[in-house]
Amino acid sequence: MNDTLGIEKALTLFPDQLKESWGQAYTADIPQFTSKKVVISGMGGSSLAGRIIAGIYESESNCEIVVYNDYGLPAFIDKDWVLIANSYSGNTEETLSGVEAAKKLGMQIVGIATGGKIGEMIENGEIPGAILTPTTNPSGYPKSALGVSLGGLAGLMSKAGLINLTPEKFEESVNELTEIRKSWDAKGVAANFVTSLPVLIGARPLLGAVHAGRNVINEIGRTFAVYFDLPELDHHLVEATLYPKNLFQNIYYLFFESDFYNERVKKRIEVTKELFDTQKLKYGGFKLQGKTKLTQSLEIPHFAAWVALNISFLNGEDPGPEPWIIKLKESLSQPVH
Repeated sequence: MNDTLGIEKALTLFPDQLKESWGQAYTADIPQFTSKKVVISGMGGSSLAGRIIAGIYESESNCEIVVYNDYGLPAFIDKDWVLIANSYSGNTEETLSGVEAAKKLGMQIVGIATGGKIGEMIENGEIPGAILTPTTNPSGYPKSALGVSLGGLAGLMSKAGLINLTPEKFEESVNELTEIRKSWDAKGVAANFVTSLPVLIGARPLLGAVHAGRNVINEIGRTFAVYFDLPELDHHLVEATLYPKNLFQNIYYLFFESDFYNERVKKRIEVTKELFDTQKLKYGGFKLQGKTKLTQSLEIPHFAAWVALNISFLNGEDPGPEPWIIKLKESLSQPVH
């Protein structure tokens, strides 16, 4: 097993990433915001942290959270919104364009990064924010640093009064995750994805976490993967089993199952599995163990990352290098990370 950039070590340190970056963000000089309308500008792993937090709090927070993965800002955003510029490198061009759009609108802006241009804005007082100094990501690549982005963003939003999450509750969830992961069989699940296309299935309030799980299988597992959400998939996907011919012998559906789902969604999982049995489709279930939405939202992408690592190993691949992302960014004259 070749792991030249230490991806496995980074995954082992995931709980430490969460705690370290939370602490760095929570102790930074972050103002309290009176506005409770937040747009998070971020790409890749930096946007995943936003999606996870937005999913957890969409049904219980008085804060409206929108994640935007593109240049500029949506047309409905105005000066009454707060922009969180979340970039691991601090140089993400889409996020920087969001900062410029926010300035033109007269919005309040807060940044979070490990350095780069956003780090410079924070250092020179142009915007408030947190500069993270991760010691727990050996690869230096964002794909193995979800804990850095997620812990930092959660700490910043907590300190700013945008989400109801205390340091004690956050640490409790991280400690719970550390125990839960001891029971995982990531290699066994990965074996299904060596010969079959991964299709992840989840539901609110965990869709942000499922989205993150898909991405990490793409990047660390170097494997094409997709996800679908319940109850929506029952309105279209169960009919999509005829064409292309023979494709469906090479798909493996993984249901992430949670006690936090709507009761009808839980019933739909049972019925959908029965339909898959009738259609002779391959599937499995992963029962989430966390006592809170936060812990379960940590479980999904972290488990998927370990699955992805094992997919790479089983395929004889090094999970670290990113030749195509590097080539793409060089072609765009962008900093690689």
